[in-house]
Order: sequence, then C-alpha cells, then structure tokens
Amino acid sequence: MARKQEAAAPENHERWIVSYADMVTLLWALFVVLYALSDSNPRKMLLVQQSIDQAFDIGVLSGSAGSASLIASGGGLTPGITQIQSKNLSDISKTLGDFAKAKGIDGKIQIRQDAESITISLADNLLFSSASADLKPGSQEVLAAVAEVLSGLPNQLQIEGHTDTVPVNNIDFATNWELSAARAATVLRFLTEAGGIGLKRVHGAYFAETRPLAANDTAEGRALNRRADIVILYPTQEELERALAPVEKK
Repeated sequence: MARKQEAAAPENHERWIVSYADMVTLLWALFVVLYALSDSNPRKMLLVQQSIDQAFDIGVLSGSAGSASLIASGGGLTPGITQIQSKNLSDISKTLGDFAKAKGIDGKIQIRQDAESITISLADNLLFSSASADLKPGSQEVLAAVAEVLSGLPNQLQIEGHTDTVPVNNIDFATNWELSAARAATVLRFLTEAGGIGLKRVHGAYFAETRPLAANDTAEGRALNRRADIVILYPTQEELERALAPVEKK
C-alpha cells in the first residue's frame, strides 16, 4: 500500500523582513557616516566616531586603493582619535622643526605626545638666562612661532615651568618653585598678550624639579629638565558632550 505523501510545509511569506531590516540598518550607517564626513567641526567628528565605534566593532581600510592598513584607532567607521592626534603631532613637529633648523636652534624645541596631550618643550636657555624669568633677546621670535602653531587649534593649553634640582640662589626667587612659577607666567603672558591666544584657553602650572625628563646627576640631564612646556590638551569625552549639548534658550 503506497504511503500518503506528507503535506508540504506552508511557505513563509515574511522572510523578506530579515533582508529588509539588514538593508535599512546598512543605509542608516551609510548616512550617519556621510553626515559625519560632511561636518568640519572636529569635536563633533570625534564624538560621532566614538559612538559609531561602540555600535560597530568592525574595521575598514584607509588610505589609497589597495591599501591593507587599518585605521589607526584599531577599528570603526570614521577616522580614529589616534589618527587625528597623529596628524596634529606631524603638523606641529614639521612647522617647529623647520623653524628650529632655519634659526640654528636644533634640539632646543622638542615635541612629545601621549594619550592625553601633545607637549612643546622649550629649553630654558632658549628663553631665559640662568635663574631669571625675564625673556632673553630673540626668545620672543621663538614664542611667536609657537603661538602661530597654537592659533590654529581649539584645544585648551597648559603652560608649565620646570627646573632641575640645583637650588636657586638669588634675591628674586627663594626656591625653584617660585622660579618655575614665574617662568610659566612669563610664557603665558607672552602667548596671550603678544601671541593672540585667548585667555579662556590657557592656564599655568609650575612643578619646580618634581617632573624631570632625565636624571639630574649630569649636566645634560639637568639641561633637559630646565624647560618651559606648552601642553596641548586633547578634549575629554565630557568636554565633547558639552560642546554638542543643545544651548538652552533664555
């Protein structure tokens, strides 16, 4: 006796919803990226990048056609913060490096970078005489070149004074704390009064000998530690969010 043919399962007419949902999600991501790329506000760009990176854990190729390198941030759909920081570092290093070579002061302007900032470090004998907080003749040109670089950035700036461990010995400054504070104030005043840097962007700090770059037991190390640092601070997540917060109408 022949078996009865099993009834065919009813066809699912709603399978298209899965493909449709995938397509809508991809279109949404595409338009978000296009919007981000069209916005010239760097703070907003960074915040969009962070939000998208949290939602999508994928990498995309950057650079010329055929390039296999991933974006510097390690993933995401927009240029990473690290990539933007590296561009700033490259621009600043080239501009001030060319200036130092032209003026014959190679090695007296150093650029450093970490996860939170870029630091322009100026040797103390480039700006000041020994145990003095008065600008030397010619140092104004150096600070003017630095101010020109800083004027194109929106970042907050910290102006720092540093010394070595040799005690100061004159009537103007009781300790290295007073000397480092006075030097930081001198650089800050020049940048704001002659360099055109807005007062709301800067603040001063002084550290005496507490943040050395090298050991103080050699003349070379002490020379590295006597410096004025101009620290370009990267915006925090909170600052980015505040910058994008809607302004309340009064």
